[in-house]
Amino acid sequence: MNSISDFDPQKYAADFERDGYFICEAVLPFSQLNALAQAIENVPSGEEVRKKQNVYGIRNLLEVCPEVCSLANQPAVRQFATAVLGSNAFAVRAIFFDKVPGSNWSLFWHQDNVIAVQEKREVPGYIAWSHKAGIWQVQPPAEVLARMVAVRVHLDECGEENGPLRVLPGSHRFGWLDEELDAWKARVPEVVCAVGRGGIVSMCPLTLHASARSVAAQHRRVIHIEYAATDLPGGLEWKHRVRPELS
Repeated sequence: MNSISDFDPQKYAADFERDGYFICEAVLPFSQLNALAQAIENVPSGEEVRKKQNVYGIRNLLEVCPEVCSLANQPAVRQFATAVLGSNAFAVRAIFFDKVPGSNWSLFWHQDNVIAVQEKREVPGYIAWSHKAGIWQVQPPAEVLARMVAVRVHLDECGEENGPLRVLPGSHRFGWLDEELDAWKARVPEVVCAVGRGGIVSMCPLTLHASARSVAAQHRRVIHIEYAATDLPGGLEWKHRVRPELS
């Protein structure tokens, strides 16, 4: 198992380019995880926040939680993006989700296929526009998502019973796979991304992934941060561009 104590950016980048995902243990201290969990609980209710007894989903985390903006810029986290995308990488979106009794869910095999932008503009290749919780989303060409990295920070231990992420390694290198999903499932063994508290799972949005419902009573809180490093065409602008200020 990979650990932050022996993290090698060059090896990581090679593994990520080959497999489309990476698991690293013990990246953040428990004290910071506790502070992040409290900051998320303190986010005021609004259309971007879904909660019952506890918060279980926040769409626009970079906008409503300053602590997550700081997290996205933290070297220990950001390095999982910059090692692949280069030093110009910036965070474009962050989402929080949890799996607990009463707000439990599963996801079938799929590729992430939308980005968040400032406003709607008709640009060739950008399709399937939607407007959710005040945020414009659009499906870009596959090559845009191929040049992105999602970093999933685990606030809780996530084992086999907690509905962990499952991935099909290498599937990120072949564009949209809607018509080839069954073939990939039959041909490529899935990997279960179990990870300890404070660990990170990074992935390319195009990597085929899924997750089952949690059968445990514990939280499975994840902060999912997406990074890019290039501008969008035709006047489109990323919803957010969070990066460290240049000194």
